[in-house]
Amino acid sequence: MLNLSCQQEELHASVQTVSHGVSGRSTQPVQNNIYLESTSDGLRLMATDLEFISIGAEIGGSTSEQGAVTVPARLLTEVIGSLSGEQIHLEADENNVLSVTGGRSSFRIRGMSAADFEMLPEMMDPVDLELSQRDLHSILSQTVFATSRDETRPILTGALFNIQPGGIEVVATDTYRLALRKMIAEIAIAEPRTAIISRTALDEVLRVLDADSDDTVRMALSDTQVAFTLGNVTVGSRLIEGQFPNYEKVLPDSTDRTVKVSNADLTNTLRRMLIVAREDANRVVLRGSDGMLTITADSQDVGHAEEQIPAQMTGEEPEIAFNARYLLDALQSISREEVVLELSQPLSPGTLKPADSDEYLYVIMPMQIM
Repeated sequence: MLNLSCQQEELHASVQTVSHGVSGRSTQPVQNNIYLESTSDGLRLMATDLEFISIGAEIGGSTSEQGAVTVPARLLTEVIGSLSGEQIHLEADENNVLSVTGGRSSFRIRGMSAADFEMLPEMMDPVDLELSQRDLHSILSQTVFATSRDETRPILTGALFNIQPGGIEVVATDTYRLALRKMIAEIAIAEPRTAIISRTALDEVLRVLDADSDDTVRMALSDTQVAFTLGNVTVGSRLIEGQFPNYEKVLPDSTDRTVKVSNADLTNTLRRMLIVAREDANRVVLRGSDGMLTITADSQDVGHAEEQIPAQMTGEEPEIAFNARYLLDALQSISREEVVLELSQPLSPGTLKPADSDEYLYVIMPMQIM
């Protein structure tokens, strides 16, 4: 049975990461556990809901005996986090009881047989590609938030990945807004591939990515599954089956007026307007005149808010209403100092993008001006 020693800090970090793979809703109690397996190199940890998320990690350790056991995720996290010793000793017996010893403390945790624990199947003939953590973090942080949370339309609860030898394109939409991110990259694949990856999995990838790291992320993609490996952590998922909407139809063909503003000015103003706007479905009205963009929010129950920010405008003076939270989601993902709103009629979709880049496009449906 399992018998090894490892570092408390490293084990605690890995248990915390892997525990996010436990759904807590499985009808099979063993799937609400973390799978622990001692190997010749150390310890392998795994948790999965068998559908949208599978998270694994490997850490080094001194192994006395190889074996496996599963234990409740929350209990294991609390136990490992509570121990003060630098070294942790794990030992499981034939009754699937895991003994955990660290410093002067010891615990015995009742587990379940590892033989009953199911994992996602091995990937068949996957295509491998590599991106830096920095690039993948940028792509996901600008798109994943726009996926739908409505599980009655599962195809929209994931992001569409279009992967080609010359780059990658990721699209997400909940029908109220659409985020499109393109990146030119040397990707070593023979032919284009597409995949719809669940928000659940992508959120976990974002959680473990380092936005400032140039270290490599390996993405393995088959016809039915995907796996992201970075460092000692692997996040996997089944792909969402179905036809993603023809998003290109949503992209505005033309706009007749533009508004260039400071990202910080618009972001801070919208946050203030939300104090009132949140009582009126987050509605804010944008009106442009004489080099200033006036943003207002009204609520019968709360009152009125108004603020002006400098703007460079072309075309007719705009007047349009948007959901302030939807605008903020995109603004917070754009690192550039200036952004451009491209608008047409009050009831036509508007677009938001960085002022000096065409890599990112955010389409947002307007609201009625009350």
